[in-house]
Amino acid sequence: MEHDTDSSRAAPGGVFDSARHLLASLVAHLHTRLALFSTEFAEEKLRLTSLLYSALTALFLFFTALLLALLFAIAAFWDTPYRLHAIGGLTLLFLIGAGIAWSRVRAQLQSRPRLFEASLAELYQDRQQLDTQ
Repeated sequence: MEHDTDSSRAAPGGVFDSARHLLASLVAHLHTRLALFSTEFAEEKLRLTSLLYSALTALFLFFTALLLALLFAIAAFWDTPYRLHAIGGLTLLFLIGAGIAWSRVRAQLQSRPRLFEASLAELYQDRQQLDTQ
């Protein structure tokens, strides 16, 4: 009888230990997934901030170039030819800067990764592993 009492005591402890280890494993797994999600969210936030700054820079340079182009048209009627060269050169410089900034905006828009791609891939792998078990 004493032997049966010992085995019945060991079984509940084993089940509770297994349940505790399973819960600890699930919490660790959830922690890892949330950390990955947090990292991807921060990367996406930085990408969008960079995109916004590039777009604002392109707009600023474009409107500056437009203003200088108008000044160039006005200066075309002045007597000194040096003003034309200076304003024309500045207009060209700002147009080149606006083109470079706009090409960066387009490149960032076209090359953006799918949102939370790594987190979704990890969750998909987890689901596949659970389905095979």
